[in-house]
Amino acid sequence: MIDDIDIDDLKRVRRIAYYFRYPLHRKDFRELRAADELRGHYAAKPLYGKLTPEGKVDRSGGYNGDVAALFVPLDARTADDVSVVLSHNDPASMTTKAGRRNWPAIRASAERSLRAKLGLNR
Repeated sequence: MIDDIDIDDLKRVRRIAYYFRYPLHRKDFRELRAADELRGHYAAKPLYGKLTPEGKVDRSGGYNGDVAALFVPLDARTADDVSVVLSHNDPASMTTKAGRRNWPAIRASAERSLRAKLGLNR
């Protein structure tokens, strides 16, 4: 369960911190369900396509259509039990017409990639 894992420890794992550079909070996680059964929790974020020469995210390039999903299975106890899954979409779908993040599309992409990785049907 999401309460059984130290979220701050996740940031210390390089494969997670590479995609999730901002502080993670419990409110960032959503339930992943299949056949009305809770399978775990995930956090998702759209990715930018460029880095600066210093290795920082270059936001001027906009989102590249990639979505990173951080999945915490129900039985996870350590960062080793957590996985990062990437998906790709049309970059234009990552933002709304107003230029804000399109969270329904971002989360849907994350859920599709997680379901495929876990072999879950809707």
